[in-house]
Amino acid sequence: MANSELQGKYWEIDDNMNNHLSRIYNAYRGDKTVKGYSRLEGLLNNRECSYEQMKRIKNFFDTFDGSNKDTSYLLNGGAKMKSWVNVCLGDARQDIKGKKKSMMNIGMDNQFQKDGGIKDQDSSGKRIRTDNISVNETIYEVKAFSNLLNVFEENNKKIKNL
Repeated sequence: MANSELQGKYWEIDDNMNNHLSRIYNAYRGDKTVKGYSRLEGLLNNRECSYEQMKRIKNFFDTFDGSNKDTSYLLNGGAKMKSWVNVCLGDARQDIKGKKKSMMNIGMDNQFQKDGGIKDQDSSGKRIRTDNISVNETIYEVKAFSNLLNVFEENNKKIKNL
């Protein structure tokens, strides 16, 4: 899955979500060691949320079996935070999935496998010889392909303007 590519990514907490979390924080008068309080405080102080933190928040909501009026549920941001986390993670995962699908559509194999599949093997199962390919040849081929795409793009624009 695309999750490994999200490690180290951060989402900015927008003003709307920050105001929501601030209202919860300011209204809470209970025990400061209760589950969710330090997370709430950290989110408000940093105004960003890491992928790893998003996963923990999502896991909390996915496994939570109490009431939506429970203190820990509210300190974790309630339904609004649950929705925000699900949307952010869903969009990020779909974005990576879309990029991988695009790469496969232009002929790159095994984009959904961590190692790109079996080393030096294409999708048909045939071995690919890589011992004689130099870096300079590869760079040249990529540039040539890029130039070819630019020519197609320019011609496409000319045709549309006719």
